[in-house]
Amino acid sequence: MDSFFNIENRKKYRKQLVAYLYDKIIETSYPPNISAFAIKAFHFMLPYMAYLIFIFSPIWLSTIVLVISLSIWGLFYYLKGCFLSNLEYKLDSDNFVNIVDPYLVMFDYPVNNQTRYDATLYLVMVFFSVSFSILYIRLKMRHFIKN
Repeated sequence: MDSFFNIENRKKYRKQLVAYLYDKIIETSYPPNISAFAIKAFHFMLPYMAYLIFIFSPIWLSTIVLVISLSIWGLFYYLKGCFLSNLEYKLDSDNFVNIVDPYLVMFDYPVNNQTRYDATLYLVMVFFSVSFSILYIRLKMRHFIKN
């Protein structure tokens, strides 16, 4: 059980997951750089789409999206990094820009693996704080409207 939580093994699991997904994508007729762009676009827009779901969808769907988001964050934390970013890099390393890089540049931080990881953790805290706040307000409003 100790090896399951070993950092080197966790990074190895991330590499295995990336290799599996990479092989599946390469088997298709899509060029790797187009696949990387499509994954990056989805990867970048997912939090904003989640906010729209939290605001406008039924509470049950918002709860499902929140649980999925928490699971993805758990994977990020467990695997010591984002497997989607690694997959994007593997598919198109010549034009690689991590989805957190614009935020690092905007706030004048150096762009390296450690600042990317740290910035992602901070952005995730902001994301979940806003998400829980939206859901809390929606639930309170729902209760307020019923009374």
